Amino acid sequence: KVSGDHRFQFSLHFEPRSEHGGLCQTGVLVASAQDGEGRPLPLTCRWRRRIGSHTVEIPGITSSMYHASADDVGMQIICLAEPEGQRQLGVAQAIIGPFELDPITRMSLENIVSSGASRFPVRHFRDQNGPHPRDLQIHVTQEHVKVVHPGAGRGSGEVMAPYSADYPKVIIHPTDTCKFRLELCDEQDKIFHFVALSRTMRDLITLLVRTFHARQYVATSFILSRLFQDPARPGAPLTTIMTQEFDLQRLADRLGKELDRTVGQLESVERVVRNSNNEKRELQAQLSETIGSYTEAIEKLHQQLTPTKGGAAAALQLQIHDGRALNSRLNLEAQELRQQLEDLQAAGDEGPALEKRARAIEGFKMEIAKLRAQINSLAGNVEMHSQRDMTRADELRRLRSDVNSLNREKEALEQSVAQAEKEKEDLIENFLYTKGCLDKLQIACINSPACSPEHEREVAHLRDTYNQVVDERNRLMVKVEAMDKDREKQKQFRESALEKVSQANARLLEERDRLEKEKGRVSALYQQTIGMLAHSAAKAEAEEEDKLATFEALKAKVVKMRDVLQKKEDENESLRLRLKRLARPEAKAPSLAVPKN
Repeated sequence: KVSGDHRFQFSLHFEPRSEHGGLCQTGVLVASAQDGEGRPLPLTCRWRRRIGSHTVEIPGITSSMYHASADDVGMQIICLAEPEGQRQLGVAQAIIGPFELDPITRMSLENIVSSGASRFPVRHFRDQNGPHPRDLQIHVTQEHVKVVHPGAGRGSGEVMAPYSADYPKVIIHPTDTCKFRLELCDEQDKIFHFVALSRTMRDLITLLVRTFHARQYVATSFILSRLFQDPARPGAPLTTIMTQEFDLQRLADRLGKELDRTVGQLESVERVVRNSNNEKRELQAQLSETIGSYTEAIEKLHQQLTPTKGGAAAALQLQIHDGRALNSRLNLEAQELRQQLEDLQAAGDEGPALEKRARAIEGFKMEIAKLRAQINSLAGNVEMHSQRDMTRADELRRLRSDVNSLNREKEALEQSVAQAEKEKEDLIENFLYTKGCLDKLQIACINSPACSPEHEREVAHLRDTYNQVVDERNRLMVKVEAMDKDREKQKQFRESALEKVSQANARLLEERDRLEKEKGRVSALYQQTIGMLAHSAAKAEAEEEDKLATFEALKAKVVKMRDVLQKKEDENESLRLRLKRLARPEAKAPSLAVPKN
């Protein structure tokens, strides 16, 4: 369908690349344009996907060719084409779709989903344009996605990511048909750039990861889409209930269980929120009490450390200063008294005045001793006060760090409470939506007519047939896996035998090289002997006989060496024939075909 205000001939056609044809994700969209005279026009195209009434831009593509992929299944493709350098001709718009999944890919996907897991060999690049790729494997299961190095030990070369709300996710390259990006989480070392072995394998990996991810986080979306409008496709027509293939009672039971599970989750979330609120209130009370006690202690420390007029520190400094001044004055008086005592002793005065002066001197000495004791005590008090101040400063720093840590814990708790509130709102919204859908389902169950016995018998017969087909498929898959294991064992055995034969061949080649060297050496000796015989023809007859005997011995040795060399070459040829016979069954091994369900 072509529309838009444009003055040129525009067409958008689809080229299928599969056997079944049709609008599948394996084809190519090609846009072409011609002017009024029939000459082709180069185009600059913008490609978009449309689902319902919403459109999404496809980045990185401006050419007139677009390769469909697994991202386009169930969607329509919009092409906005504009001639290069001729904007006055306008813009043409074409819509094609919706696209379907290729039948072969669909069958492979259904088989893998029913088995629950699969492995895919891929090539990994360090970055998007890395020159040296390496071979890895992607293990996709119902619980996780794992990237494994085939040659590494178990667990040593593995990167695993369970299914979460946002990860893992597969992003398909917009232009290359085999490249894709696998993001296991938001860390850079867990984002891999892969190249699949084929386009179908890339789409299969993408759809399988998204299917298992949807099973984890979209439990009832398929069931609800069968009854009501799909929230992801606004504007799409409502689906109808088919009595022949839809069991309302089973659906009601399943939705009831889903509703009970959602209610249980909501109650658990409410309990967690209540506990978080209680813990928050308790922590806030403890934090307020701790901050109050710390504030009082800090204020007391400030009052004790702040030097004010008439304070204890200032009085202590004054007392120390007065004590030092008194000590110096008393020392001067003591020196004067000692001088006077010496003068009196020299004069020989032994009267009562001398005794009086001696008693005064003793009193002065006792007073000096007391003053010295007071000075020492004051000095000890100063040291004790300084040490106490240092201890209080350390305690103040520790208290400040505790206050900062408590503030950080408070912020973390507030963030967790906000997150819990958000999750609670989401769960309430999901609960209300599920409850509304369940009410609609119950109304539909009441209004729907009762099923006839013939339909029930036909449905039971179809279910039995389906169960038999599933059992047969499982049996065939088990048989195929056993045959694969046997082939793998035979392959390993043949590879080991091939390796042994290769080693024997290498040894034979080495032996042949050694014999060639020995042959060359014997030939040189033979030629040297011939030369010696030619130049010594005039010697005695006995010496000639000896040389002839030596010559015959060397000739026999050469013949023997040639026989040994011929024997080694025959053995080498037989080994080559054995290698060819071993390689021929491996090449002619028939491929196993899995029967269709």
